[in-house]
Amino acid sequence: MDYEKLGLKAGLEIHQQLNTRKLFCHDPSLLRNEEPDIVVKRNLYAVAGESGKIDVAAEFEAERERRFVYEAYSDTTCLVELDEAPPYEINKDSLFIALQISLLLKCKPLEVSQIMRKTVVDGSNPSGFQRTLLIAHDGHIETSQGKVGIASICLEEDSARILKQTKDSVSYRLDRLGIPLVEIAT
Repeated sequence: MDYEKLGLKAGLEIHQQLNTRKLFCHDPSLLRNEEPDIVVKRNLYAVAGESGKIDVAAEFEAERERRFVYEAYSDTTCLVELDEAPPYEINKDSLFIALQISLLLKCKPLEVSQIMRKTVVDGSNPSGFQRTLLIAHDGHIETSQGKVGIASICLEEDSARILKQTKDSVSYRLDRLGIPLVEIAT
């Protein structure tokens, strides 16, 4: 195939965790291996969103009737991560780092960034969505092979880490959930 003739264009999405506290609460960004002292079990229920319609993917996953099991620690997991409390104000250290990276990659920071919610139906976030901010766009980096365009820089929360999966259930550890990620898209 002639990819140039087809107009094929491919890029990379690079994720980098930040070593700060979590993005929307005061919990530490700490991955743990000891046995958890909290276990929460939930099922996905498809409900209408802001548009008034039920998301097709959410409806499909709800029909599968899988159980989501979340393992957590009482000293490093809060109600925000369990989706039992609203998020706190964004972690300003993470926001500052994302802006620094944007400037280093010659991106144009947006004058206003709004927190967006991306629907997630695999259970990797108990809230059913991932919070993401578009920070900057239209940058580049010079390499020995020439200029590589940077389409966007986002700041988002990492998902829970999967432990095991069966036909009927998926188990996650909430220690990774909410760790700030800078997403660089070429």
